[in-house]
Amino acid sequence: MILIKQAEVYCGRRSDFNGPQLTDVRCAGGRIVAIDKNLDPLDGEIVIEANGGALLPGLHDHHIHLMALTAAGQSLICGPPAVNSGEQLGNALQGCGGSGWIRGVAYHESVAGMLHRKQLDEWVVNRPLRIQHRSGKMWFVNSLAAKLLKLSENRHLDGIEVDDDNEPTGRLFRMDEWLRGQLNRAETLDVKATSSLLASFGVTSVTDATVNNNDATWNFYQKKIDSGEVLQRVLLMGDESLISIASGANWPLAETTKLLERGILKILLDDAALPDFYQLTQRIVRAHELQCAVAIHCVTTVELVFALAVCEEAGHFPGDRIEHGSVVDDSALEVLYRSGMTVVTQPNFIAERGDQYAIDVDTAQQPFLYRVKTLLDAGIPVGGSTDAPYGNPDPWCSINAAVHRKTPTGAKLGELECVSPEQALRLFTSPASNPGGPMVPTIMGAVADLCLLDRPWREARLRLQHEDVKMTVRGGEIIYRS
Repeated sequence: MILIKQAEVYCGRRSDFNGPQLTDVRCAGGRIVAIDKNLDPLDGEIVIEANGGALLPGLHDHHIHLMALTAAGQSLICGPPAVNSGEQLGNALQGCGGSGWIRGVAYHESVAGMLHRKQLDEWVVNRPLRIQHRSGKMWFVNSLAAKLLKLSENRHLDGIEVDDDNEPTGRLFRMDEWLRGQLNRAETLDVKATSSLLASFGVTSVTDATVNNNDATWNFYQKKIDSGEVLQRVLLMGDESLISIASGANWPLAETTKLLERGILKILLDDAALPDFYQLTQRIVRAHELQCAVAIHCVTTVELVFALAVCEEAGHFPGDRIEHGSVVDDSALEVLYRSGMTVVTQPNFIAERGDQYAIDVDTAQQPFLYRVKTLLDAGIPVGGSTDAPYGNPDPWCSINAAVHRKTPTGAKLGELECVSPEQALRLFTSPASNPGGPMVPTIMGAVADLCLLDRPWREARLRLQHEDVKMTVRGGEIIYRS
């Protein structure tokens, strides 16, 4: 049992903190069992002095890739702002210690173009090397890695690029699952440090949005949760095999104390190779018939228009969502609203990549990047996420970016999309099964997933920093304490 003394209990309104009244909150059996001004400690109860700090619902990252984030933590950063030129990339690779595979992440073509295996050989020839593009779409490998992966023997596979001489270039497009199988790395990843890092941010639950999650992933997560390595609740989206795990389940999911839930059917779109319209429609219809919502990856206007057309044909289903909504122009707003779909987006990319967007994205399209306020004003539910490791895993950076919309150099990008700190916080405090819905309430009987700050909200809202997190509680259990 935990007793939190003298906290500001926040329910999503700035007016909650207009007065000096403070409250005690008792957690037992995984839930909030008492809220009163003066609760006496019980025998054996852990007492936490909030000292007027804001008690928020635990944060939920509505779109993250937990295993990829874990792997990224053991990888070399190969892109901006740490690495900005081919010379810097070569120095970083050549200075990488250890033996065996070198794994690079966060690469962008502004550094040294679209990498070729022979180009990588100039920097690293005696160790296998693979570098992931920051979009997550592509890997680049050197010749030794190409040999170990047997690219020449597998050149017939879609996604393994070959040159005019039918030789592999070292570029692998959308080959994550195949690459993971070749390397057999999943069981060797230590996720505990990653999960503990998220807990220090106040994160009590996540949605793992990896497209190739399947029943094996389910079993993997169950082991990691049972062992205590994964501290957060996990809502798992992925392929159709996850639907069969929870056959007969109703969507949206009810509030639950379970640590692992099946999620949504994840559908990945690439505008250069869109799937057959009819076949995708039928795939979505089958998912709906099994009471499963769908989440469609959309980072371009073409992908968004296609997704909305397919979903209109398949019919509305509660919980259907657009992932990223990277570019949502005004013409899509009415259709998006009519679809009933939620947008799960990443304002943090403005703070991380905004200066590059100012170069790469057409000026007319820049106001439509990672919109929040316009979507909310149009009545479209919006959930927040980091898309880590492709974005910074700290949700407070995304909350801050939603408020300020500042690029790395301090310029404003899409200033009309700025929202209040309260609106930004709600992006990460809506339920896992209902991103963009009402904030999870801190009330009697609610699941005790909480984030305690070390200061009142009136101060924290001006900072929006993870350093203010004093304690994180998941199901009445302390998973982080500063």
